[in-house]
Amino acid sequence: MKKILLSLLIILSFSADYQASAQEEFKVVTLNIRYGTPADHENAWKNRRKRLLAVFKSYSDQIIATQEALPLQIKDILQNNSELEVVYRSRTKAQDDGPANAIFYSKRNWELVTHETFWLSNTPEEPASKSWGNSLPRTASIVVLEHKSSGKQIKLLNVLLDHRSEESREKSVELILRKLMTEVEPMPTLVVGDLNVRPTDAIVSRMEEFFTDTFEGDILLACTYHNYQGGSHCPRYDYIFFQENAGIKKTGYKIDKWESKGLYPQDHYPVVATFRLENSEEN
Repeated sequence: MKKILLSLLIILSFSADYQASAQEEFKVVTLNIRYGTPADHENAWKNRRKRLLAVFKSYSDQIIATQEALPLQIKDILQNNSELEVVYRSRTKAQDDGPANAIFYSKRNWELVTHETFWLSNTPEEPASKSWGNSLPRTASIVVLEHKSSGKQIKLLNVLLDHRSEESREKSVELILRKLMTEVEPMPTLVVGDLNVRPTDAIVSRMEEFFTDTFEGDILLACTYHNYQGGSHCPRYDYIFFQENAGIKKTGYKIDKWESKGLYPQDHYPVVATFRLENSEEN
């Protein structure tokens, strides 16, 4: 009888540990949703919105970091998904007028602690500022989110780097690293977004001096920017970086090649990484 009771206690203890671990697992999605423009013709927002809304529905209990999100697209997403909350700031002078690096998160699982947006320029606090050959104003947005069931916090930076100026990309990464590395309060930190470069580029190597790229799998199939063509032979521009041994552990990664009848919701595939929050003594 004692042996049976002992076995039951062990099973219950294991089950409790497993459930707690599962509760502290979460996914981060980075996704350039392509701003809505009639110039995209068959891929204009009105023609693909239902497909993109389906993507958001499938990740509604997670964190979704988007790039190029227009206010009308953000409004559509929220109206069709009551599970999500969002924080964003347009890259233009106006708060709510133009593309943004909008960060959506599950209201059930996360609570917003702080957020900020800064411009990738010599004057990062000046709205719509440009430097270093930027073709457009570029921003980075940071949120601190608290995981409701565990009380643990994470920091996430979401960015879209310039698609033309190499100098801009290089100096933008230095600005991002300087900002993150000089902040005093340590917590699990992720950097996600569309870097507009392949993995062999120098700025990816620079990021990897401080962070770990979550990518895993066949490098020949590492395709994220497909330009509405789909397939597996295209550049990987989209990344999720994290700091190892800092209260967070990666447990999974995938490029979600979502399509419906040969049609795509956006010109980039969603990139999804799964993490588990850990206590510092577990690292």
